[in-house]
Amino acid sequence: MSADKCVLAYSGGLDTSAIVPWLIERGYEVHAVLVDVGQEEDLPALCRRALHLGARSAVVRDAQPAMFEQVVPFVIGLAATYEGTYRLGTALARPFIAAEQVKLARQLGGATLVHGATGKGNDQIRFEFAYHGLAPDCPVLAPWKVWDLAGRRDLIGFLKSKGFDLGFEAAKDFSLDENLWHLSVEGGPLEDPSSPLDIAEVLEAVAHRFAVHGPAPAAAPAVRIDFAEGVPTAVDGVAGALPDLVGHLNHRYRTAPWAWDLVIENRFTGIKSRGLYINPAAKLLHLAVDTLARSCLNKPSYDRYAELGRQYGEMLYRGEYFSDQRVMMEAAGRALMSRLAGAVTIQLQPAPYVSQVRAARSLFRRDMATFEKSDYAHQDAAGFIRLSWLSLIGRSFDEEPIRAGDVEKGAEPPSDVREAQPLPRAGLVPSGV
Repeated sequence: MSADKCVLAYSGGLDTSAIVPWLIERGYEVHAVLVDVGQEEDLPALCRRALHLGARSAVVRDAQPAMFEQVVPFVIGLAATYEGTYRLGTALARPFIAAEQVKLARQLGGATLVHGATGKGNDQIRFEFAYHGLAPDCPVLAPWKVWDLAGRRDLIGFLKSKGFDLGFEAAKDFSLDENLWHLSVEGGPLEDPSSPLDIAEVLEAVAHRFAVHGPAPAAAPAVRIDFAEGVPTAVDGVAGALPDLVGHLNHRYRTAPWAWDLVIENRFTGIKSRGLYINPAAKLLHLAVDTLARSCLNKPSYDRYAELGRQYGEMLYRGEYFSDQRVMMEAAGRALMSRLAGAVTIQLQPAPYVSQVRAARSLFRRDMATFEKSDYAHQDAAGFIRLSWLSLIGRSFDEEPIRAGDVEKGAEPPSDVREAQPLPRAGLVPSGV
């Protein structure tokens, strides 16, 4: 193994830019890999920046096909979230960035794997879990854990001391991370949940990240999404590959008033943080596929489906992508997602809601659900209740908070009403009551 070679997960931002000369100062031959996960940036230009900073090589690797073939289908099909509201973002990309680093390290005959994540967040764990799972023989270096640089001003000062003035601002309101699935916004006024927050101001501050493809197309009042095996296959009747459909929904609805989630989350490290996540495609797809699952799965299956989505999201959030539990969860996910086929129409005003579901394998029966006359025998429910009650017989505790024992003995139940109330005057009661 060539101990003096290293492969850096390079983003082109301030942190990883400072890392390049810092590594060279310590005798490393730096090979930067910039992984395309759908971020809207000039990646070749960023590679040229890495070379300008002294990297021996800088390459762009496209991880989008792998992401959208291997993990995104399950994140969609299982409506996977972390803690119910975070629809995942960087957690989807980090394992694939790490995998590209490992590939390059193998091509170099072995190298130290380097990332620019801090010691506070989740990304350090995601990178290093992936390194240990894919290349346990490769050393790992995380500069934020060992250098004495403390923040943006220190990093900019260090670069200038090495002769590099790259135009980074000393003060920055927000930290942004983008891939084809989402845009995360953290830092600045988002850091303190006890302070007043104007979401409109935050969105305006990051609006420049939406200008790459020009103005968003006019948003229609509704969108129809077709699914096969839990994965979208068409939007408004136009078929496409999964990355194209996700990209289309994100672009089309990126400025919609409902397109974001403001989340206080519990990081794996134990630190609480608050972030704004702009992810219209994820919101629409999760709403649609969950409704499809409710239509096509019976209750025990849907309960397992919902639990699996929660577990899959937690597993990804913790950075355990390269693990046996991920393989087993996806096997179970395939079985459940195989029934999720159909078309879901979502109305977008005043907020997204499912207005129509058409699924050939739907278990919904109008003749059973209707309040009108049907073949359902209401008296059958009496036997169902008696049999269901058998599992509750033999309570081993007294339910004092609701005084169940007093009620069973015939005592007067607790109530503020002591006398019968007079009925309304004739004419005020609707007919038929």
